[in-house]
Amino acid sequence: MTLLANTLPQNRTDRIILAASAIFAAIYLFDDFGLSAPFPLDVVIKAAGIVLLALYALRQKHLVLAVGLALGATGDVFLALDESVLPLGIAAFGLGHLVYIWLFAQWRFKAGPRGGMSRIAALVVALFGLAMLNWLQPHFGELRVAASVYNGIILVMTVLAILGRAPALALIGALLFLVSDSVLAMRLFAGQLDWAGPVVWVTYYLGQAGIALGLARAKLP
Repeated sequence: MTLLANTLPQNRTDRIILAASAIFAAIYLFDDFGLSAPFPLDVVIKAAGIVLLALYALRQKHLVLAVGLALGATGDVFLALDESVLPLGIAAFGLGHLVYIWLFAQWRFKAGPRGGMSRIAALVVALFGLAMLNWLQPHFGELRVAASVYNGIILVMTVLAILGRAPALALIGALLFLVSDSVLAMRLFAGQLDWAGPVVWVTYYLGQAGIALGLARAKLP
């Protein structure tokens, strides 16, 4: 709680934007309990929480982070539409993670390594990601190349977040994003964990929020 309190902005408008983002995310959670809003309102609600995080980043004059969050919101829209546009959703999220890779790489190479057990933690995460990717291969079907590339991108993003000295909240966000995408892949491609829709959404939103709050106001040394 102290970590979060120290990261939250003092500006009233920024606090309202972040509160509204959390409210939209909480409302969309009802979709997983059979209480979804009618289309296309449900799509607007889904994307609004991340759009507001992008607006917050923009207000902190962090344009690159705002672009990454906006790409995530775009991916949310595509994933909420017909399955025929699923590749576009994967592409949007992949581009968003490439932005995050750039940001975490800056922290790694300009602020230095995190030290401690970070290398071991990064190795464990990398092995988990590779094992998950290998297990999912037979389930990807026609999206095998796109889904494999995407999973590789998010894995690189998470490893860089662990190895560099990015703020702790951003690191937690990256790890939550990996959890969310792993569970989503198991549901979407392998047809498992049908009950885990709320887990996917909560970890996804908290992942995006952690990255946004962790990086928006942080200054590279």
